[in-house]
Amino acid sequence: MLDRAPPDPSAPPPHLTGLRGALRALRNFGFVGVGAPTAGDYDSFTASDGQVVPVCVLGDGPPLVLVHGVGCSHRDWLPVARRLARCHCVLAWDARGHGRCRPVRGSITLARMACDLAEMLDHFGLERPVLVGHSMGALTLMQYLHSYGTQRVGAVALIDQSPRIVTDDNWRLGLFGGCSAAMLSGLIAGARRDLAETLLNEVGALGGPWLKRHLVADAPLGRMLRQRLGRVDIRPLLDLAESMAQADFRASLLRMDAPLLVVLGARSPHYAGVPLDAWYRDTVKHAQISIYPHAGHSPHISEPLRFARELERFISDHA
Repeated sequence: MLDRAPPDPSAPPPHLTGLRGALRALRNFGFVGVGAPTAGDYDSFTASDGQVVPVCVLGDGPPLVLVHGVGCSHRDWLPVARRLARCHCVLAWDARGHGRCRPVRGSITLARMACDLAEMLDHFGLERPVLVGHSMGALTLMQYLHSYGTQRVGAVALIDQSPRIVTDDNWRLGLFGGCSAAMLSGLIAGARRDLAETLLNEVGALGGPWLKRHLVADAPLGRMLRQRLGRVDIRPLLDLAESMAQADFRASLLRMDAPLLVVLGARSPHYAGVPLDAWYRDTVKHAQISIYPHAGHSPHISEPLRFARELERFISDHA
């Protein structure tokens, strides 16, 4: 669909996030300390495999479920959630391996998280909730819709996410418009071999020469972080990365019959210049597309007031 040369399978993928996002992801993955949740806002449910999933619950009214992206947590939704909680019961979990949802039982996959979502709807007795997903959360919703259909869903909102993240000669609408399966598998394999080196090289490259010097193996900070990361079981998160790389929900979205809002950031480091808006318009004829000209990959974080207002209007139009 894009007039570009095929991606080079040997080239490394561009950086997925900036330095601030990388540090936030380290916190949300539990590699650095995580603060306590706000008192009184937390609930939880126990999934069918015994995993306890914490859920932040705010407000009262028609149900609205917010599903965060990779390296995020319920905290990233709070500015939006607090506004929406004036008229809705808003539920935002910490997905497996994120925030306070640790230790992790077994592998993390999109299929497992879609099952978690179905079980969460059961646990809280949610009737036709609006489901909102960002990035990995959007893929989780796509997997849920693929596996369980739209019978229990009132409406869906997807934020800055392609239905297939890897690219090839026939699909250029994945990450960066040119991130092949070979690129991602190489990155995942590197993390399986040496998590600390892979992560610290990424953070050092983002932080510039000063930080890079302090993250080398013989620097005190670099030595301490390598010791700490060496104790982390990264396998569940890498299983998740492989699951996302293998996912392809293009055919499922062709059958989408629930109201759909698609929000895209025009400056997204993942999809800027990739015409996902045209693909969604062509594929889901009834979809409402909203592009944020000044937003990156997380329009709901950079412009929470606009996002909350547009989501409320979308919900009201399809009530």
